[in-house]
Amino acid sequence: MARIDPHSYTDTAQGVIASVLMRLTVDFGAKSLSGEATLTFRQPVEGPLDLDTRDLRIDGARTKNGEAVPFDLGERDPVLGSRLRLTLPSKTREVTISYATSPTASALQWLEPAHTAGGKHPYLFSQCQPHHARSVVPLQDSASVRFPYHAEITVPSALVAVMSAAPGEKRPGPRSGTATYSFEMPQPIPSYLLALAVGDIASKDVGPRSRVYAEPATLERAAWEFGEVDSMLRKAEALFGPYRWDRYDFLVMPPAFPYGGMENPRLTFLTPTLLAGDRSLVNVLAHELAHSWTGNLVTNATMNDFWLNEGFTVWAERRILETLAGQEAVALGYALGRQELQEEIERFGVTSPYTQLRTDLGGVDPDEVYSQVPYEKGCLFVTLLEQSVGRERFDRFITSYMDRFAFQSITTEQFVTFLKEALPEVDGKVDLQRWIYAPGIPEDAPAFHAPQLDVLLRLAAGWARGERPNVEQARGWSIDAWLVYLGALPKKIEHTDLRWLDEHFHMLASGNAEILCKFLVLAASSAYEPAYAKLREFVGGVGRMKYLKPLYKALWASDATRPLARKLFEAYADHYHPIARAGLESIMKAS
Repeated sequence: MARIDPHSYTDTAQGVIASVLMRLTVDFGAKSLSGEATLTFRQPVEGPLDLDTRDLRIDGARTKNGEAVPFDLGERDPVLGSRLRLTLPSKTREVTISYATSPTASALQWLEPAHTAGGKHPYLFSQCQPHHARSVVPLQDSASVRFPYHAEITVPSALVAVMSAAPGEKRPGPRSGTATYSFEMPQPIPSYLLALAVGDIASKDVGPRSRVYAEPATLERAAWEFGEVDSMLRKAEALFGPYRWDRYDFLVMPPAFPYGGMENPRLTFLTPTLLAGDRSLVNVLAHELAHSWTGNLVTNATMNDFWLNEGFTVWAERRILETLAGQEAVALGYALGRQELQEEIERFGVTSPYTQLRTDLGGVDPDEVYSQVPYEKGCLFVTLLEQSVGRERFDRFITSYMDRFAFQSITTEQFVTFLKEALPEVDGKVDLQRWIYAPGIPEDAPAFHAPQLDVLLRLAAGWARGERPNVEQARGWSIDAWLVYLGALPKKIEHTDLRWLDEHFHMLASGNAEILCKFLVLAASSAYEPAYAKLREFVGGVGRMKYLKPLYKALWASDATRPLARKLFEAYADHYHPIARAGLESIMKAS
């Protein structure tokens, strides 16, 4: 057996998927998808073929001519799920598997109407990264295997289905009261980029190549917030080359969505917490857009190589940000990232292998060790490479990198080989071994300075000595400036000082989720009871892990606030996506 991915049963020596056809019915009552998946192979296969599943009910398998295919569904592994072994007859070109998903599928969240913006219809959405597609469809669930797909999704006729693919026709479904939507993804993608949402969804064009989808109650706000997406797309193309996915559409999700965004090609998923009303959080859209090149076009082969996706994407996001807002905004972005990276280093420990770029996650659930390390340490590494050869030369390297590995999944080692061939001088200027394979932050990590950044950090450092920002000046700070400042303050603050911040800058009334979360973390760490009502409202109204994890962690860290953490989780756990729920349970299992 030649498994190529520590998080998959995939053995490419047995055969490799060339395309996938899904015909599925969405049943909100049973909280299940049922139907069949047809897998076509690159070459004829025979004998054992191992596929990934998690909590799927397998009803049968057959060849193209209807011959039954023997199968064995293995025991459930807590990380890998259950191996589905098919025994295929000679020269099999395709196999069809009949199956149904579990109501507890790790990729799927089924929302009651009360948990949506409109409050009238249920909602379903998927989150397949890093290895949850196997709970939706039996396949080779490894980023190293890419395939195009076609899907036909039957839903209640009052609802709309959307996918990470080009929409096709809508036709009456096979039963009264249903409709069937078809989709086509012509470019090969890894399985983690499969995405489905079903609900009361409307849409509006916001550019010649972009359309926003959202619940009707959210649509106009979303269309305005992201109204500059076409300009952002054109700026990205000027930096990284042509956009190769035809359209860049995006869906604003219900509040339970666990991430800031998910870069599903042709249909990025975005958290509604970005709808600040002032376009101050559209950098998340820039990040997901950048993934169209770094991640979707050139993809990490396994989660051991996750930094190839995220480190390059944070770097690319900040290059886009520079064209939109200037160098000072970029400096603040790097400062925020460095704060988050330092917190992760402290969480894991400076010698932890989880602070390496290239990791070894065999036997480890990637969700359990998810962090900002591949994002921010990866970005620092890419930035150092850029600085070592100069921007002009590095930009040419990026273009050749995209062209060389377009629509492929690669390992860290493949990247290093290409880097040394294309930029041979880098090996003498940057300690590649130290940056990629050693823990911690190397001493030559790039540092960014700007006048405002220096002022903010000095002010925060002087908090304990009574230094405070000038109220009138601070009211004019940018969102990123406030985030840098709040993030640099002491972890615990006197209640009178928290009251001063709130009275002068209306922290608890902020419509910006990033600002509000930063203040609520300080309040939770300091057991500041006047913020508890807002804290309850916030954790009950969002599902984004970026906010939930630090808030629950702050509450869980103290005997005084631990009961509140338990109470909030009991009240709102059903609102959270399974991935987020598991992450919070892990925090509250810690001593």
